[in-house]
Amino acid sequence: MSAGPPPGRALRGPAGCFLASAFLGAVATGIFFGSLNNYLADVFDLSPGARGVVETVREVPGMLLFLVLAPLARLGEGRILFAALLVVALGIYGAADRAPDVVRVTLWLFVWSLGAHVVMALRESFCVAFSGPGGRGRLFGVVRGIRSVGMILGAAAVWVGMDVFHVGYRELYRGAALLTLAAAAAAWYVGDPGHTGVKRKAFVFRREYGLFYLLAVLFGVRKQIFLVFGPWVLIRVFGQDAAAMARLFIVSSVAGIFLKPWLCGLIDRFGERRVLTGDAVVLFLVCLTYAGAERLLPPAAALAAVFACYVLDDALFALRAAHVTYLARIVASADELTASISTSYSLEHVVSLVAPVLAGMIWTWAGYPWVFGAAAGTAVLMGLAARRIPEAGPVDSRPRG
Repeated sequence: MSAGPPPGRALRGPAGCFLASAFLGAVATGIFFGSLNNYLADVFDLSPGARGVVETVREVPGMLLFLVLAPLARLGEGRILFAALLVVALGIYGAADRAPDVVRVTLWLFVWSLGAHVVMALRESFCVAFSGPGGRGRLFGVVRGIRSVGMILGAAAVWVGMDVFHVGYRELYRGAALLTLAAAAAAWYVGDPGHTGVKRKAFVFRREYGLFYLLAVLFGVRKQIFLVFGPWVLIRVFGQDAAAMARLFIVSSVAGIFLKPWLCGLIDRFGERRVLTGDAVVLFLVCLTYAGAERLLPPAAALAAVFACYVLDDALFALRAAHVTYLARIVASADELTASISTSYSLEHVVSLVAPVLAGMIWTWAGYPWVFGAAAGTAVLMGLAARRIPEAGPVDSRPRG
């Protein structure tokens, strides 16, 4: 496996097309996913329990990711990325124009999610492809920073579009679908940098990767609670509308431009073990703030505290890169890299099918603070798992193959 160009030179040729595709896709994500919770609340008036059910259906493609990628093992990953982005565009368009009721919007979200999960897995694989050992964390940070810029523009489109030009969700989502088509066009020129060896494996499940899989499962619980119920607290408890959430999304994304590359750079400096342990500690404090801010603080201070938690938590998502850099150190063969990542996504989404429904039920029966109490417990488990990661050697090994 070639080391690939360093991040500073990864702006031309296939690598540049990859970054352009990631940027355009992020603008579309900022528009669509950034306002999705408001869309479901405003248009379909979902309860917390119903929102959990919709999220469970949306996450099914993640669980099935290895089954989706396995038949495509002989295809170049650039072509798979192109096709996946076309599916993403179709899902966004369907949710905007072909979803008169909650059942059909859920089905279109399933389509969108199918493509989006393939894109996420391949994006991480390409980050390994276009970087060398010792610089992977930096390139992951660069990609996340670029995506933060894109999501800023997408959120700004929601804010300005709704507040200034009074456009609706349908018009915004049509624009997001067109941007995703542009991302697909850029992905067509990414090609196959050869980072998966001679023949990419269709499916990998190794006992030796058990800790990597455990980290993925715990991340799945953490992700679902914060992606769904973090914004739901702001919308339902604190009364934030779509424009307000877009402004928050912009603030979070601006912070991400600086925080995400810095956080990912810590992986190269301190190693996955220390970074993920710190991530768990900070996440535990974020959970407690979500759970107790409304009761313990004055209204304005409580809202500010939850806003800060949203921004911080979004930045911490970047540290999932440490899972992949850890895998890149231990993977037995370059041929297994993408398949191992897709397997971890599938395991992550097994719990993602259960977590939203359980969280919605807990919210309904006991109140939202208990949802984040459970998330705090997950943070403790994440920290314990992180302590089991072995320290990296003096030179980071690369996948063999």
